[in-house]
Amino acid sequence: MSPAVQGIIKDVITSPFKPRYPEEATFTLQRTLTVDANGGTVTNFTLDFPEPMDMVREGRPLQEIIDVHYSSEVTRTVRYGHNWTVWDVGTLSGSQQRTLTATYQVTARTHIWDIDAASSGNLSDIPLALKEQYLRDEWKMAMTDPLVAAQAERLAGDEDNVYLILRSIYDWMRENIDYPSGSWGAMPQDARQTLLTRVGDCDDQAILFCALARAAGVPAWLQLGALYVGIEDSWGGHGWLQAYVPLKDGGGERVVIDTVNGDFLVWRPNRFVEFTDDGSAEHLIDYYFIYYGVFNDKSYPGGGEPEFEDRYEAISYEASNRKVSQGTVFELGVRPPGMCLVPIRT
Repeated sequence: MSPAVQGIIKDVITSPFKPRYPEEATFTLQRTLTVDANGGTVTNFTLDFPEPMDMVREGRPLQEIIDVHYSSEVTRTVRYGHNWTVWDVGTLSGSQQRTLTATYQVTARTHIWDIDAASSGNLSDIPLALKEQYLRDEWKMAMTDPLVAAQAERLAGDEDNVYLILRSIYDWMRENIDYPSGSWGAMPQDARQTLLTRVGDCDDQAILFCALARAAGVPAWLQLGALYVGIEDSWGGHGWLQAYVPLKDGGGERVVIDTVNGDFLVWRPNRFVEFTDDGSAEHLIDYYFIYYGVFNDKSYPGGGEPEFEDRYEAISYEASNRKVSQGTVFELGVRPPGMCLVPIRT
């Protein structure tokens, strides 16, 4: 048998033990934002948030925005190179509420980066522009914090291979950082706090990973949006990260890493991206602080404030029957030509 045929057989035989993902998914997702005066009065109340955009890799869309619809009149603008939506709520008082729904129709496609230590470049191969953009402290990603820098040194040491540095951080975090049980803070922790407590949700873990990678010399940044959980047929706000891996043969890739969900160099079609960190702390904070307003403390004698709710709802989600794993595409119920049929798990 030729090496190519041997490779196909190996992929089929080992396929039950390899993660596999739908080749693509088409979904309709509804985001509902509700503001409540909560018994007081608030003026000049405004909600603003990024509008999702297409994501393309080598001419192939990873995220394709088919349609966006809002239930109320909004202003759509461009802010630091990203589409943005502004909703002017105005004045609310007493028991008044206002609700805005944003409905997104999206097609997303799986991508698995075929990169390993042998194909990865070194730290010196990273473009200077990316180093200037991301190799610095940014809001809660403090790469210069002594505790963070020391941990990065323990994990990366003198290693120069970018893939191995990222893999070392990923493996350590999967083993040592736990996801919290119960309720968790609305704002993310800084990298130092997650490193000290060894507990953090998706944002917290992505922030820590970015800080460790930056301290080790690898550009890494947050990517934020939502994640679909099929077993629950539900969406929830989610955060993960991207990192830059230079290639030994030239060029480089912006890969996806998600420690909470065990995705290393994998983009799954159950991800929905709203915002990609551009290295500016001001822009990142703008993403997290979605609403603004002026309220009179005297109208909240109990020390309260307006209330805000932000939730996602799955309207529809259809994944393709074709499944992909590292270097392989499977179609359910179909076997590779000339091969023995091996049961394929779905």
